[in-house]
Amino acid sequence: MFALIERLHKKDEFVLREVIHAYGGYVKAIVIKVLQPNQTAIEECINDVFHIIWQKSYQFTGNEDDFKKWIGVIAKYKAIDTYRALQNKPKTTELFPSISSVNALPESIVEEKLQKEQLFIKILGLNKTDQEIFLLKYYLGYSNGEIAEIFDISKAAVENRLYRGKLKLKEEMSWEVSR
Repeated sequence: MFALIERLHKKDEFVLREVIHAYGGYVKAIVIKVLQPNQTAIEECINDVFHIIWQKSYQFTGNEDDFKKWIGVIAKYKAIDTYRALQNKPKTTELFPSISSVNALPESIVEEKLQKEQLFIKILGLNKTDQEIFLLKYYLGYSNGEIAEIFDISKAAVENRLYRGKLKLKEEMSWEVSR
C-alpha cells in the first residue's frame, strides 16, 4: 500500500490536501459530466466526494491504481445521487425569500440569516446519525423513504428521529433566544 493511503488510514490531516491536489481534476471531470451546468452543485459534490474519501479511507485496501478507481466510483455515485436529489427538488425555490420581499427591513434580513446559521450550528450539535438525517432531509431534499434505505432503518424510525430532533432544536433555539 502506498504512503498516501497509509497516511489517510492514520487520519493525517495534511494528506487530504495532497489527495485533493493529486485527484482534484479527476474528480471534477467526473462530477461535471453528471451535474453540468449547475456550478454550485458541482462544487458541493466535489467537496462531498473528498469528505467521503476522508471518512471511508479505512475501507480501501489496494494499490495506487485501485485508489484512483475507488475515488472515481465514489465521485460518480455521489454525482448521480446529487443529480437525483436536484431532480426531486421543486424547480422554483428561493434561497432567501425575505430578501425578495419589498417590505423586509435590512435588520430583519440579517436577523433571519443569523437564525438560520444558528439552526445549522445546532443541527451539527446533534448526534452523527441525526445530523446526517437532518441534512439529507432538509438540505438535500431526500424523502423519508430514501433516508430509511440509506440508513437501513424503517421510515417510521426516520420520522421519529426527525420529530425528536426538531423538538430538541426548538428547545435549544428558544432557550438561546430567551437568554
